[in-house]
Amino acid sequence: MSSGEVRIDPVKVLVVEDSRTQAEILKRTLEKNGYTPFLAENGREALELIGSVNPDVIISDVIMPVMDGYEFCRTIKNDTRYRHIPVILLTMLTDSKDVMYAMVSGADNFITKPYQGEYLVSRLKKILAQKSAPIPTDPGEAPVEVLLSGKKFSLSHNRHQIIDLLISAYEAAVIQHHEVLRAQHSLAEANNEANLYLDIITHDINNVNTGALALTELLLMKSEDQDKVLAMRLINSINQSIEIIGNVSTIRRLHERREALKPTLLDEVIKNEILRFPNAKIRYSGTTARVCADSLVYQIFMNLIGNSIKFAGTKAVIEISVKDSGDMVEVIVVDNGPGIPDEVKPLIFDRFKRGKTTKSGKGLGLFIARALVEGYGGRIWVTDNVQGKQDPGTAMHFTLKKAD
Repeated sequence: MSSGEVRIDPVKVLVVEDSRTQAEILKRTLEKNGYTPFLAENGREALELIGSVNPDVIISDVIMPVMDGYEFCRTIKNDTRYRHIPVILLTMLTDSKDVMYAMVSGADNFITKPYQGEYLVSRLKKILAQKSAPIPTDPGEAPVEVLLSGKKFSLSHNRHQIIDLLISAYEAAVIQHHEVLRAQHSLAEANNEANLYLDIITHDINNVNTGALALTELLLMKSEDQDKVLAMRLINSINQSIEIIGNVSTIRRLHERREALKPTLLDEVIKNEILRFPNAKIRYSGTTARVCADSLVYQIFMNLIGNSIKFAGTKAVIEISVKDSGDMVEVIVVDNGPGIPDEVKPLIFDRFKRGKTTKSGKGLGLFIARALVEGYGGRIWVTDNVQGKQDPGTAMHFTLKKAD
């Protein structure tokens, strides 16, 4: 070293962090930017280390065992030997009072987790610059009393320090806001991509199902009697596949639904859905009721009728009735199927809780029916066809709001 050169000692940073992983990440960040870090796992260990290290600045986590960051900071600031050392607290900033707790403990600044290494280094440089050129404090300046969430805080910082801490809080809030916006944008892009793939899959599967159904119906017409049963089973399997695809599409529309409710003639909806099941015996006497609904209301009837046919089989007899119920319209769909045990009735519309039956309960039909009914402001429930007797069949009830 020549006589004209000035030796600059590296800045020593005491890092107090109980997470070994986080401590090592912070250590590498500091070393990369020319600082010399020293590690302690908690406040008590840091107090034992501080005398030998004599750090230029301290970075401490808040949540730690043995001694947390607030207590550690208070201890440092109450010790005349070390109170001149700036303390930066690392906090999640999940509550507005976190800033006040940092101030009351005597912290010179804070950084919110998670943080970018560049931001931490820039904050560190600012704190060290203030240390080398401290702002004079008025000895007669009284503590500032602050009331927050019903709790009073007494801040002994001078007004310049308080302003700096509040600016840090604002910066942290802005950073978190931008992170939320970025996350929302990424989520929207991922959702759009997933919808594109789902549209392609749905379209291609529907094409395959349509072709398979047409060929199977042709096979049914040309089959001998002993083969017709197998052909019918194949048709039922294809129809189940079509139902699954339709249910998935409906759930998508439920989540993305933006359509406003409007007066809807219930009679027209019911008659159209009955036409979907030409081989089923369905009794319906008609109604003049108008309800508040949207274009998805048909799915309620399609799913309830389909559920009755699935469980009642080829001998299914279904009766649909509509009655006035004050400012609501009650619809009842009755079948002659095996009925539903009392302990299963409260769970029957839940997608993830099903009863033990010989029939498949994996369909989404009843779950979708409930989601639609509740979305229209009504409710849905199930009873025995004959009160107290399970065997004669099931009655599905749901209500819809009357339209003005």
